[in-house]
Amino acid sequence: MIIHYLKISLRNLLKYKTHSLISALCLAVGIVCYTLVCFFIQEINRQEDLPNSEQRVRIEVNQRQSSFFRAKEIQRLIEQSIMGLECLTIQSYNNSTEIEVIDNEQRNLPFLIQYRGVNGNFFSYNAKKLLYGNQLPKAPDEVVLSQKFARKACGTANPIGTIIHLANPKNIAENSIQDFKVINVVEEEDLQSLKTDCYFFYEVIPYEALSVVGYLSPKTDIETLNKTLQSITWQRDEEIVHPVAKFTQRHDNTFAMVKLLILFIASLILISGLINFLKFIIQMFYNRQREVALRKCMGSEIKGLFLLLFAEIFWMISVAFLLSLALTEIMISLAELYIPNRDMPDLSLSAIYVVQLQIYLALLAVCMLVIWFPIRRLRQVSIISQINNNRSRHIFRSVMMWLQLGISIFFVGSTLGINMVWHEIFGEAYSPLTSEEEKNIIALNVNSQRMWQNLNPILTDIQALPECTEKLAMMSDIQSGQFFMRTYKKADQSEAMIAITEGSSNYFKFLNIPLQGKEVSEEAEGVIYVSEDFKLQLDKDSVQGMVELNNQNYRIAGTYKALYKESQGGRTIGSAFFPGNRFRTFYFKFAPGTDPDRNLRRITDICRNYIPMTLPLEVRSLADNKQTVMGSMYMTQVGMTILAVVSILLVVLSIYSAISMDTVSRQKEIAIRKINGATPWIIAGIFGKAYLVIFILAFTVAYPLVRLMLLSLNDTPAKCIQSWDWGIMLFFSVALMIFLTTAYKIYRIMHINPAEIIKNE
Repeated sequence: MIIHYLKISLRNLLKYKTHSLISALCLAVGIVCYTLVCFFIQEINRQEDLPNSEQRVRIEVNQRQSSFFRAKEIQRLIEQSIMGLECLTIQSYNNSTEIEVIDNEQRNLPFLIQYRGVNGNFFSYNAKKLLYGNQLPKAPDEVVLSQKFARKACGTANPIGTIIHLANPKNIAENSIQDFKVINVVEEEDLQSLKTDCYFFYEVIPYEALSVVGYLSPKTDIETLNKTLQSITWQRDEEIVHPVAKFTQRHDNTFAMVKLLILFIASLILISGLINFLKFIIQMFYNRQREVALRKCMGSEIKGLFLLLFAEIFWMISVAFLLSLALTEIMISLAELYIPNRDMPDLSLSAIYVVQLQIYLALLAVCMLVIWFPIRRLRQVSIISQINNNRSRHIFRSVMMWLQLGISIFFVGSTLGINMVWHEIFGEAYSPLTSEEEKNIIALNVNSQRMWQNLNPILTDIQALPECTEKLAMMSDIQSGQFFMRTYKKADQSEAMIAITEGSSNYFKFLNIPLQGKEVSEEAEGVIYVSEDFKLQLDKDSVQGMVELNNQNYRIAGTYKALYKESQGGRTIGSAFFPGNRFRTFYFKFAPGTDPDRNLRRITDICRNYIPMTLPLEVRSLADNKQTVMGSMYMTQVGMTILAVVSILLVVLSIYSAISMDTVSRQKEIAIRKINGATPWIIAGIFGKAYLVIFILAFTVAYPLVRLMLLSLNDTPAKCIQSWDWGIMLFFSVALMIFLTTAYKIYRIMHINPAEIIKNE
């Protein structure tokens, strides 16, 4: 019997296969969004559930400028016997350097690593499992590896005793230690773990920002501990400072509300998709009155009707679940492609799939409860009475449609607002290059000590390529549109910020930026170029020839239009360019008409002649935003756009299916009205008036929420968000969408032949 119900339900869904497929796809997008948010929140909650979470305290320095400890100040805490403080844990922020792993075969394998300095309590305090005994770093020449890096560097071999050699000791230690012995490996499973490859003893880290945490003794309160800490004082920057203890994890109602709000926003598409196909299936079930009546007459019980309706829901949610698995794979692959590795967490697909399966089962359970109500309403159906057109059931449908439309307005409005802010901040960024010229410029970032050592032959080989026409050396990346800042004091003594960058003097010629002035030598000191916007401010202040920035004077050598990717307006009054010989990134221009992909491959091959495969290369076209901050923003923009499109599709499907089902259930009424001379306006009023009221109610609720959310994202919101123009545009765009959908269905209704309807009846 169950197989029979599955066959019947599948046949019913295939009658509306386009609607069913789109509904399943939209529901799959909702499942993916909700799954990822649930996964991240579960990881956050797991971090909060560490042992003795209520007793965890953070020790800070009572200085507003810097609350972190300096390396030399840590010793004062260790030397003191602090009553009430247990498991004193010291850790630094992550940093990067290059190392060489000397394996058992005496091979030197270079790697770029993320490292941090810790003491022995770090691993037990953070509930990290050690894989090879309990040995902890106690001596300056000992190091603990992460499990992932140990597998990467040593494979399946035991890494204990392996020697790690610093390729550039000055980057990490002030002493002469260059070789470190691996004493243990730590297992890192949680998402909260930073991408740390090596844990050195904190004493070899020359940091001025160390974090100190610990446990508050059960017999001590926070006030008593702080009184003890106040007696530990020292001199810092002409101030007398002392430590202060604060709880790290307390029940925070505000944070809990934020997590619930994030979960709710992530569930909006899921809720809308669920409403859409449940409403469609239930209304379609109501319209199959003869089939239901016949099944009742043939002895079908409520259980049979329940299984018939649940089978359709089972097919729909199962297809959506399978689609969500594929979408998860695609989304994570795209995220790894566009988001920089340092910002991309290590996501476990198996853990995400477990959460997805739980959501799938929960959806089935919810649907089982929901469909019980229409089944109970049909328990009295008979072949004589069939199903009366009870208009009261449309109240629930209208409320659900109002919720769907409100969700759609929320996502469409958010996407429109984010795109407008994006355009205001980055869309008007100055770029004198065409897209083809950007593709023909290849960027090479010097990211390892091995590359620094072989830089001259690498540059020589690249410039020897016949298609390579010009080289530009820069101190920072020019692609992201992010610049360093310096302060300029105006004539009225107020301060303003200007964007700065540094590179070789052919910067303007290389990037086709108009320049008024002459190129100066890269060795020249105290020389800058200023942008036209900055020059206007200098003219207002009657500044000629020389300008003072950060209390230092510079000679103005010329004026240019703007820096490459410099945004007009914003919080800066212009920019300045510093010619110099410090560099980190090189740009190579290739002749027009050459193949950009081939140029990338050739530069990569040249670098690999000197750089081993264990070291990553950063070679990309200037037009490529993958693995950049702009790439992350692009992914966010695309994600919001997809959610907006899905929400619009759900609303269109909801209105389309509602009118379609109404047409089926009320086709005799429409036929009689047409016979009695009903005009198209009368028919349009029957179906369209309700959707107009629903839309106005949904907009009056959703738009203020969107506006408040966008205005609260930043202390100084973009000017485009503060205006009301985009709200008017949002109103008419969504209204047009609803009008076109309704008008199309009403047009189809007007072509119904009354004679055929009456004959069939």
